[in-house]
Amino acid sequence: MTINIGHQNLILILIGLFFILIALITFLLRRKKKKKLQESIPGVEEMAKTTFFWANYHRGKLGEDDSQ
Repeated sequence: MTINIGHQNLILILIGLFFILIALITFLLRRKKKKKLQESIPGVEEMAKTTFFWANYHRGKLGEDDSQ
């Protein structure tokens, strides 16, 4: 009980399966939801500026001229 498929038909079937696989992967990737960008927390930027200000203050770097 052998099924005799010609080489040309076998190649056409494999190419068809390949394109169906590509289409399926493309569909699944487009359907996948994108992650939401992380929203900034109010006040974080100001807290960072204050932290760096006081760190520089305690190191004695405030008031120095960097143009030397």
